[in-house]
Amino acid sequence: MQQVAVFDFDGTIIHGDSVVDMLKKGRKAKKVSWLSFIRAAVAGALYHAGLYDAITSKRHAHAFLAAMSEEERAQFLQSFAQSLVDRARPEALKQLQAHKDAGVHVILCSASGDCYMQYVAPLLGVDALLCTPCDEKGLPCGQNCRGEEKVRRVQEYLKEREMTNALLVAGYGDTAGDAPILRQCKTPVLVRPKKKLLKLMPAAQIADWKDIKKS
Repeated sequence: MQQVAVFDFDGTIIHGDSVVDMLKKGRKAKKVSWLSFIRAAVAGALYHAGLYDAITSKRHAHAFLAAMSEEERAQFLQSFAQSLVDRARPEALKQLQAHKDAGVHVILCSASGDCYMQYVAPLLGVDALLCTPCDEKGLPCGQNCRGEEKVRRVQEYLKEREMTNALLVAGYGDTAGDAPILRQCKTPVLVRPKKKLLKLMPAAQIADWKDIKKS
């Protein structure tokens, strides 16, 4: 029976929110104006207030990508992906590698957009990437890969590859949005979890993976 491990990305493999990091990198590279940055921040606040859905909020944050040429956008996103992996939590990478060495099929399942996660996945060496789809200009579209959508996407992936009898041996996440997929795993691991996730899954293992030290 094939064994499978599922990893979240933001807050689990890396500290913080990669969308915020992308905006900061865009500002530093002079690709994001202050007005665009503020609009994205407001959209994020409206999402957390329940007034915007996740995709609308993310499209505001990703808007600056649409103004780039295809080549420029690809170069920016590849560089950004590398910067994310460069600050991945060492213990997260160690655990991911341990699963790979044991022959476990590793799935990276994230709400982050595939415009940059498509470059992150091969750098991490995972077997599969399931995340929020983006259009050709890097704007999120379709379903946000969070909550029950993570379960649906994983089940769909396993079915397509005739792996429906696979055993989800472990799952790693940090927010309540990860709870549905973590509940499907034999060993759910909460990585420096938010309070809401702790309340939802009080019996789960907790991993206090440290952030990479800044030089």
